Amino acid sequence: MNSKIASFIACATLISSIAQAKPSQPRHALAELVSVDVVDLFVPNGFDSNDEIVVVLDGYLPNSCYRLTRPEIEIDQATRVIKIAQMARRFPGPCIVPLVPFTNIIHIGALDSGTYQISTNKGMLLKNLNVELDAGTGTYGPDDFLYAPVDSISVSKASDGKFEAKINGRFTNDCMQFEDVRVLHKGRIIELLPILKDSRGLACQPIEETFTRSVRLPDELLVGRNLIHVRSLNGSSINTVFSVPSSN
Repeated sequence: MNSKIASFIACATLISSIAQAKPSQPRHALAELVSVDVVDLFVPNGFDSNDEIVVVLDGYLPNSCYRLTRPEIEIDQATRVIKIAQMARRFPGPCIVPLVPFTNIIHIGALDSGTYQISTNKGMLLKNLNVELDAGTGTYGPDDFLYAPVDSISVSKASDGKFEAKINGRFTNDCMQFEDVRVLHKGRIIELLPILKDSRGLACQPIEETFTRSVRLPDELLVGRNLIHVRSLNGSSINTVFSVPSSN
């Protein structure tokens, strides 16, 4: 064999073995972390200083090359200003699908009482959040009501064409039953408060029983995206965004 050819083969073999030994670069390393704009910023009110506060971002990723990731949140207690930047990873193309919808629930946590300004889209979307002082203790104690233990919520149209919500959850003792589901409606936010009857003093037995409670939503819903915000017994909330067409 010609010595030059042998040397070339040996060199090519060495390069091939090095390439195989070197781990391939993970796809996420090619992604760029960027902020993305949102269309709607939903800020439910009615929170006390004992509540775990959430806000909801709703919008569209520019195309299928974007993948939603955690938001960046800045909370300035001194000025009561909260800035949220929704972040995403942008991967190289081809990017086939345009406008990928997303809804992201942002957990802010407990805040001291006062009025806060919440912004996103670099300040282009602004909403106020009013946090009341816990009327019971002034600290992060139990809520004013016992809410039902809600697991999920769905929205659909009833037979008459009106919207209704179905609250799904689990009762954990045989004394649990609904007293009322209060509906609070302001703008494009519908708050549902599933209040339980007071069963103190009763001898309750542990059970695991699922429930579904249907709630008729207000007739005067605004066209576009609307938020349903439901309080739950465990201190969290269930949030879902749905669309109201112009023909509704």
